[in-house]
Amino acid sequence: WTNGELLIWMDSDRGEAFEMIAKRFEKDLGIKVTIDTPENMIDSFQIAAQAANGPDIMIWAHDKVGQWADAGLIAPVDVSHEFVDKFFQKGWQAVLHQDWIWGYPIALETVTLIYNNKLLDDPPPTDLSQLVSINRKMKNKHPGVMTILWDYKSAYYSWGILASAGGYAFGKKGTDYDLRNVGVATPGAVEGLSKIVSLVRAGILPKSVDYSTTEELMGLGKLVMMISGPWAWSNLTKSRIDFGLSPIPGVDGNVGHPFVGVMVAYLNRSSPNQDVAKEFLERYALTQEGLITMDQAKPIGIPALITLYNKMANESALLRQLKISVDYGEVMPNIPQMGRFFSSVGAALEIATQGRARPRAALRDAAARIKNE
Repeated sequence: WTNGELLIWMDSDRGEAFEMIAKRFEKDLGIKVTIDTPENMIDSFQIAAQAANGPDIMIWAHDKVGQWADAGLIAPVDVSHEFVDKFFQKGWQAVLHQDWIWGYPIALETVTLIYNNKLLDDPPPTDLSQLVSINRKMKNKHPGVMTILWDYKSAYYSWGILASAGGYAFGKKGTDYDLRNVGVATPGAVEGLSKIVSLVRAGILPKSVDYSTTEELMGLGKLVMMISGPWAWSNLTKSRIDFGLSPIPGVDGNVGHPFVGVMVAYLNRSSPNQDVAKEFLERYALTQEGLITMDQAKPIGIPALITLYNKMANESALLRQLKISVDYGEVMPNIPQMGRFFSSVGAALEIATQGRARPRAALRDAAARIKNE
């Protein structure tokens, strides 16, 4: 450690933007800030932090909150009510664990239905059942163009459909999660998977699909709709696709309820510079100026800072549309058990869509694996 200096680890795309914020901080306070973007950042951080080393600030998704907090790698943060009120509540929900706050929310994102405005004349579908008539119309009007694609065997991309009519990952117990209350095989979740299987059987969805093909076809104007997140926007913009966003379609008259992910700034528990780190984050990085700088380097989605969202949303229809889906979504549980959730539900999606098991049986097996592993 270097007392009175800060080391920050983060992804390389936004690292350069953070350099500008760091220089401002150094000029004002005379405190040096170093930005680093190591490879295998997660593994490197866990190894370093266990040895009371590593960065003072780690910037990563909120999915590591429970694991890192329980392992003693990160420090809880003490923030004022006035500071908390400046940020969206879902941002703080993402960093809450055992009644403590374990990081600073930076931005929120989720998956949406992305549609090509030049191909889709009708309002975007809100229910999967509407895709049959839309597909029929598209075949007549735009031969050779596919109606909808997403990586439907991925639990991350498909979960919002299964959750639309009542599926849930883990039940809540106070502010934490009840690991014995698994909701992946509720009637609503089974209905969601059944509808996806029906789309495969009807030929509206192909028997196999991957994410890269989906984004490629969308960029070529050969796909009407896809399910993806803000990470797909830049390539579509470069391809000059005129696109809009809407909530992903669900079942039983409900729109989708996808997982919401939150980018977080964590404090290394062993850092001797936590006061300096808090000053940097609260007064420089997590301000309108700091977050705009990050967003210009690489879109961050919905800024967690409410005043900045309001400002940016006035100028961006995409942000306003994304916020609607974030509002419908549920913050992804920040516990290590989500690893077996994704693997188990992913396996259920695969065997059901391949016809190797009925949706109810596939999801019941997934629920049993999640509880028993």
